[in-house]
Amino acid sequence: MKFPVDRVDRVDWSCIHFTGEGPSEDDLTDRGLALVRLHADEIGDDGELMDALAIGFSFPDYFGRNWDAVDECLRDLSWLPAEGYVLVVVGAERLWRRVPRMPARLVRSWLFCAEHWARRERPFHLVFEW
Repeated sequence: MKFPVDRVDRVDWSCIHFTGEGPSEDDLTDRGLALVRLHADEIGDDGELMDALAIGFSFPDYFGRNWDAVDECLRDLSWLPAEGYVLVVVGAERLWRRVPRMPARLVRSWLFCAEHWARRERPFHLVFEW
């Protein structure tokens, strides 16, 4: 099933998605949204996930490689101006099977940060693409 692109315009609690095919870059850039894609096969532990997030979202040099720092950076993103943000985890099913606590921890962090962005009326979505 293809991800319904009109969902990324929403600013609400339903910001975590599971789909067979994530949104395309064209669909998002037309809306002014920044897209970051992570590939689950390249992520084996929290450190690799944090490094991938840091690269994808261009975290500043002071990024501390811990979950508090992830939350801090994802709630700022002033260095990556956009109308909203979408993170797509490609091959997510393999990640959930290999290390289920890691994507679950990412969901927890994402929901915390999504509340911040919702108050600013900015879409902030996490898409797990199977």
